[in-house]
Amino acid sequence: MIGHMLGAALRWIKMQPQLDFRTCHAIDMPPREDLPNGALVIVGDRRAPKWVTIQCPCHCGTPLLLSLSKARRPQWSVRVDWWGRPSLEPSVRRTDGCRCHFWLRKGKVQWCADTGQP
Repeated sequence: MIGHMLGAALRWIKMQPQLDFRTCHAIDMPPREDLPNGALVIVGDRRAPKWVTIQCPCHCGTPLLLSLSKARRPQWSVRVDWWGRPSLEPSVRRTDGCRCHFWLRKGKVQWCADTGQP
C-alpha cells in the first residue's frame, strides 16, 4: 500500500516513468465493460490467484484472460514489485485478431518484433 502511494507521488513529480499497467485485485472476474484501461486485474484470493485479465495493449479493445493455474496450459505467472508494477511470464501472444505479441515487465509493455504478423 505504501509502495503504491509512494509510486503515485513519484509519478506525479515525474521521478518515476508512467506505467502502461498497474496492478489491482478482484475476487470475481470483472465484466468486460468494467475492465479498466491500464489495469492488470489479478482475479481470485490473494493467496491463490486464478486469473489475470487486462485490456489488450494494442488498443483493439479485446480483454485478455490469462490463467495462473499450474494445472492449465498455457499458464502464466505474475509478479508484482512493491511499487505495484506487474510483470508477466512468459510473453503474451495473440494468434488471432490483432496478433500482438508482448512482454509485460515492471508495468511496461515491451513489444516483440513479430507483433501483427501471422
